[in-house]
Amino acid sequence: MRTLAIAALMLAALPAQAQRSAVSAELSPEMAGAAFSRAVMDVCVPAVAGSGVSSLGAAREGKVSPTQDAVMRRQAGAEADETVWDVAEARGVVTVREKAGRCVVSVYGAEVLPTFEALERADTEVGFKRSMYMSPGAGIPVSHSTFLEGELQGKKLKISVIGVEPGTPGHQSRFSVVTATVSLAQ
Repeated sequence: MRTLAIAALMLAALPAQAQRSAVSAELSPEMAGAAFSRAVMDVCVPAVAGSGVSSLGAAREGKVSPTQDAVMRRQAGAEADETVWDVAEARGVVTVREKAGRCVVSVYGAEVLPTFEALERADTEVGFKRSMYMSPGAGIPVSHSTFLEGELQGKKLKISVIGVEPGTPGHQSRFSVVTATVSLAQ
């Protein structure tokens, strides 16, 4: 019995385990990145070009569902006048927030560069073109941004994508965060 108590004390004194490799046990970083790209292209782009997320088949089919969860709204950075949608295939990891003329998708835990590359491939397949790309210089923690422009249903759209890895100045999350903002081009 005394040996068991000593072993328990020793385990309690050990440093905490290393951080998990993914935000969700059911969702790999690759799966989260793929769900993010699909949410941008299949939800946000048509929502901004059309009549919003609620008018899309994805909403009617339950692929995205509105949420009032306070933690999720805060994590998504939603304002009081924005609707937050949870993406079913990456529940709690990929979120969409929208208000008229703008739609924002965020993913936690996806690798930044592969996620950027996959989204850019999907964007160029439907006619979007990169207007600018910025990556970090030597010695700077990973932070990337890219800007794409295109047209859908006669409306000019722009997509701004920003990705940061843990360790980037001002980034508090233990996981990478990639955010895409789709809006009408000026």
